[in-house]
Amino acid sequence: MGFAVERWGNGPERIVLVHGSLSVGTGAFSEQRALADRFTVDVVTRRGYGETSPIARVDIAQDALDVVEVLGDGAHLVGTSMGGVVSMNAAGLRPDLVRSLTLIEPPAFALAADHPDVRRVSDAMKRHWREADGIGDHAFVTGFVAALEMEMVLPDPLPPALANAVRNLITERPWKVDVPIGIVADAAFPKLVVTGGWSGAFDAICRRLADLLETDLHVLTGAGHGVQKLGPPFNSLLARLVEHAASPLDGVVP
Repeated sequence: MGFAVERWGNGPERIVLVHGSLSVGTGAFSEQRALADRFTVDVVTRRGYGETSPIARVDIAQDALDVVEVLGDGAHLVGTSMGGVVSMNAAGLRPDLVRSLTLIEPPAFALAADHPDVRRVSDAMKRHWREADGIGDHAFVTGFVAALEMEMVLPDPLPPALANAVRNLITERPWKVDVPIGIVADAAFPKLVVTGGWSGAFDAICRRLADLLETDLHVLTGAGHGVQKLGPPFNSLLARLVEHAASPLDGVVP
């Protein structure tokens, strides 16, 4: 099996949710199930995660093609963490299919490489990947979290799904990922950039991204990197964007 999709609800507007590197599929978006009362919500599990078939390495380009397929004849697109990078690449391929785009702390480090906080975290990640050859999954993800300057307690041993996600993570190079910023910035669909306010590096990336996309930066604190885990505050923000995009009145995203 390549990628997988789980559907919640049957509302008139459809939202596609794309997970990041460690929190997978419906586990990344459990708090968004509440949106199924108003919208159709399609939760993507990317190739190599969850119950899908193993992969040799993460392929952002293939993931983007998969998301384009899920978009069908059009949908609102939401990506968290590396899922934000995937979503931007999908939007770059088919901007005509994107009704709105919401980005939650995408690791687009190259966009803000001149910022000292971004440069420090990027250098820490490069050093970790360089020195971590052959270490176990738990040691690798612990070092990764430390490089991100993130406070996260990880179970030992790792649950199977998380251990599998870590093995995929080892094949990534977060500091090098590309996003089609020009195409996405020029696209007519509304955009939303959200950060958790916990990290100088991710705040700088999201601020730069919001500037380039000419949209507002929203800061929702309390859940760290996984801002969608806040539930109602994030869901309300997303619902307003979706409803505005479905019935635009003045061209301004609330």
